[in-house]
Amino acid sequence: MTLPDHGTLAVWGGATYEVASAAADAVTLRVPRDSGPLPDHLEGGTRRDGERWARVPKAGLERYFSRHVTVQWQGEEFGLGRVDGDTAEIHGSSPTVADRLGLEGDQYNGFRATVPVEELSVVDVREREIDV
Repeated sequence: MTLPDHGTLAVWGGATYEVASAAADAVTLRVPRDSGPLPDHLEGGTRRDGERWARVPKAGLERYFSRHVTVQWQGEEFGLGRVDGDTAEIHGSSPTVADRLGLEGDQYNGFRATVPVEELSVVDVREREIDV
């Protein structure tokens, strides 16, 4: 199963990217390693961990939005966190559910677990536009 991208996203040049950071007039996008060279007019580079980035003016974005994904695991609903290959991080807030399912965390910072993607089903996807 392929889970939808989540978090703060931007559409630029017809493609959707994860937003790493935002400033008043620009956003820094996480650029997939296999996406080829960046256009010469963009500021960009590669971090020490190998992740590529590009700084894009907000005025050039086709869309700027956040996406929250709710998934179901073991009969309970959770927020979707980072997805890494065939595992995903899930987040919840119920101490009772966390105790029953063995999630780590506490009532102040929330509960989380890393679970196989194949055990998740998507319950809800909500998007909210962000003013540029």
